[in-house]
Amino acid sequence: FPRNVPIIIASATFPEHVLEDIRLKLKLSRSCKIVSLSNERPNVALSVREMKYSDESKADLRFLIPLGASKPQDINITLVYCNQRTATEDCTDRLRSWADDEGIDPTCIAFYHAKVGAKRKREIEEQLAKGELRIVVCTDAVGMGCDMRNIARVVLWGLPPSFCAFVQRAGRAGRDFKSLGEAILIVPSSIYKAGTSEEELESELRRSTGTEEYTEAENRGEDSEDVLINAGIEVTSSEGIRISAEHGEESDDEDGLNERKKTLKEANTHEARFLSMYVCSKHCRQKVWNRFFKNHEKLQLSYPTTTSYQKLPGTRCCDNCEPDKFPIEKIVLSKVPGLKRGKKKNVPKEQEDKLWNVLKEWRDTDLLEHLYPGLSSISGRTILGDDIVEKIVCCGERLKTYDELRQHARWALGHDDNSGGPSEIGRMLLDVLGKVYQQFDDEETEAAARRQKSREYTFVTISPESFYQKLPARKRGTGRSNDHDDLSGEDRDLNSETVLEPVTARGRGRGRGQPRGSRGTSTRGRRGRSVGPS
Repeated sequence: FPRNVPIIIASATFPEHVLEDIRLKLKLSRSCKIVSLSNERPNVALSVREMKYSDESKADLRFLIPLGASKPQDINITLVYCNQRTATEDCTDRLRSWADDEGIDPTCIAFYHAKVGAKRKREIEEQLAKGELRIVVCTDAVGMGCDMRNIARVVLWGLPPSFCAFVQRAGRAGRDFKSLGEAILIVPSSIYKAGTSEEELESELRRSTGTEEYTEAENRGEDSEDVLINAGIEVTSSEGIRISAEHGEESDDEDGLNERKKTLKEANTHEARFLSMYVCSKHCRQKVWNRFFKNHEKLQLSYPTTTSYQKLPGTRCCDNCEPDKFPIEKIVLSKVPGLKRGKKKNVPKEQEDKLWNVLKEWRDTDLLEHLYPGLSSISGRTILGDDIVEKIVCCGERLKTYDELRQHARWALGHDDNSGGPSEIGRMLLDVLGKVYQQFDDEETEAAARRQKSREYTFVTISPESFYQKLPARKRGTGRSNDHDDLSGEDRDLNSETVLEPVTARGRGRGRGQPRGSRGTSTRGRRGRSVGPS
């Protein structure tokens, strides 16, 4: 890096391996000045909760709407972090429903992720700063460059992608050291009881960044990518998690590759171990935080020299140190809503293929032209992801209403946040689906008519009298007609269908009138006459 250019690099969540990586990338000398200050947050109370109810019900978030609340101001301003975009919308739906049950305006709750339009994002940020929004369910997109100082509580729904990501999310609470904050991590019971392994961490990272097979396109990478980069972690399809080092000018020889793999392994193990320690620890959770960042080796928080923080009345440490100060509400679950689950109905493969092709063509032509006329730098897939199309096509049902559509797929651009119904392009999607379903009905009607027509045959009833009348006289013992060659086509057909009764031949020799060497059965009567009229 040019020596005559001053540079400063700052972050509250740089672990050692990331600092070393930055130094190598920028070719900074080891003599460069590093100012290390503790990132301890004593004004943020830490706790971990076990997920006791199903993920679909979201019942473990019910405590966010406090008992007896009657207006938005009764709800603490809260950020709820999710690892997937669809989860933000599902959680928002449930929280709004609970707020409405209590007579609270549900519009005080919103979701925020990378697919939300820029205008709507600015509205959410302004409403949150003014206190008009009380709960924002979000991905990491809400934290990029934001310095919101009125956030009282942060809830993490599910295991975060890294320990650094956890600290960054938790750090959104109580940004103003003159106020108290709280960070609550809610994890599945399996992780709460047994912790998390390196493999589980890798799986979570893949899920969060969209590299896992079958991951929903609607949940892909932009939201958490920056957080992982800040943590020094990169996710690839072939090698899993690795420390970003490919674009530097380091040696690509075998020794360098082995060294990077070693660093990768150590970083993964380090992240997994501390996430597990934090979740399962029976001791102070603040100490796990401090150990991860080695805060004991850094400048300590000392008022007024290194911090403006002064201990406030009511300060809490964590649920392990002061369990009585972290009560857990009892939730009674009466109904489990959410995306529709269960065995899907059988739909012809041809119809699924046709619907898939129609939706892809619509998003690449009409939808793209409607939203971005004349713009060629964006694709229809960016607007309507393959995961949404797949859910619509493969759900096994015809989605004729918006409620039915929302039961199977959550498309942010198709939803009007203000009305709770479909947006303009959401209605366009329903129109397209309706036309395709009508084509299916028309094709099924035509196919049924063809099948019915193919079953309609003309049957001719032949009485015994008419049957025998059409048979000509036959020569005695030959079974052949005297005038066989003169039969009309109709008579010939009738004659060919005459059934002769087989009669077992007597004696050991051949039957009378049969060719030499023939044995067994004879088509002749006992007196050598043909069976049938003479």
